[in-house]
Amino acid sequence: MHSDDVARSFGFKAALVPGVTVFAHMTHPLVERFGEAWLARGTAEVNFAKPAYEGDMLSVETVEDGAAHPAQLSVVCRIEEGAELARLTTAAPSGAVRSPDSRAAIRPAPPIEERPLVTWDLMEVGKPFPALAWRPTQADNLQWCADVCDDLPTYRGGDASLLHPGFVLRQANMVLRNRFTLPAWIHTGSRIVFHHALLAGQSYEVRAIPEEKWNRKGHEFVRLYVAILGTAEVMAEVIHTAIFRPRPAESHSA
Repeated sequence: MHSDDVARSFGFKAALVPGVTVFAHMTHPLVERFGEAWLARGTAEVNFAKPAYEGDMLSVETVEDGAAHPAQLSVVCRIEEGAELARLTTAAPSGAVRSPDSRAAIRPAPPIEERPLVTWDLMEVGKPFPALAWRPTQADNLQWCADVCDDLPTYRGGDASLLHPGFVLRQANMVLRNRFTLPAWIHTGSRIVFHHALLAGQSYEVRAIPEEKWNRKGHEFVRLYVAILGTAEVMAEVIHTAIFRPRPAESHSA
């Protein structure tokens, strides 16, 4: 969906901006406000209501959620005309220790030599994907920051610097692509929980298990459970939702 020709074949006017890029922009005020504590113990749930297109001017606004939820706040992303594209909800990081989901300990499937074209039948609920090995360098991290125009000093602490949360969430996409060939797909939302801060120069294993799939208006959706593991512990968990087989433009109804 990130080229004009492919996006138009599915009824969009131009190439879509990846959801993880929009998410990355939305985390800037959170990391600016809470710093490393949010990257180590924060949570966020983001949902994408409309696509962002290449060249759109986006604005990001932090909204306090009032007396009913004094610790909770939202981050809203809008295009220049004011339409809401995405909303992220989070809270101030706490010192509470969360236990990772037991699915993080399930052994991944063996590596595969060739990725099959994704189909409804191959997207098997409860069947683990092959693991994705991820060793991000600080150069990779800085390139990601440059790509999303994030100049916070938080990510510039040397070779073992803190990883950008958008770069972390992107691995939920990459583990899906590590399993299947996907001609076109759309990220629709994620919930991410950080158990520990992730650092450049470290080795991680990304595991994924489909927990549900469904069909809505001709689109085929999947929700993945994703765990990012360090040497001896779960670093982050993601519930990641995507349309893995969008309906073609000719199938759209008014």
